[in-house]
Amino acid sequence: MRRAAAAATGLALVLAAAGCGGDDEPEPTAGGGRDTAAHPAEEPSRDTAPATAEKAPQPTETASPEKQPGGAGDEEPARSQAQFTGRAGRVSPSVVRVPPYIAVQVALRSADGGAYYLVIGGRKVGAGKSITLDGLRPGAAYSGRAGGGGDVRIEASAEPGP
Repeated sequence: MRRAAAAATGLALVLAAAGCGGDDEPEPTAGGGRDTAAHPAEEPSRDTAPATAEKAPQPTETASPEKQPGGAGDEEPARSQAQFTGRAGRVSPSVVRVPPYIAVQVALRSADGGAYYLVIGGRKVGAGKSITLDGLRPGAAYSGRAGGGGDVRIEASAEPGP
């Protein structure tokens, strides 16, 4: 009786050790397939319940992005800056290069307190204000006129990036 119990215990230890540390992937043979002679058909496991039943966290239902603080669509789109400065009756620079396809925020500031304005892309911007123009195709440009004289131009010829 002791021998049978010892043999059963030994067999259980051998089977337990054989199951530890291995992967579930079949090892490829020289022929590229699974060697069925070396590995007899495996019997399906009778133990279908996991040893410790841990419940996976249930996904919480989140509200629509529109109902969350900030909502959806509140993100700022990418824009490049075209900064013009009015000083001594003139607006400079005369040409600003921006990356293609990215919206252009045109801003005008007055360095001497004068009243300056630009008409560019069919829109007017005054000193201390800004407007946003659509992005341009490569090589395209917005041409404009500064109040008091002088031409300005925004060209889509710069490389994007910092």
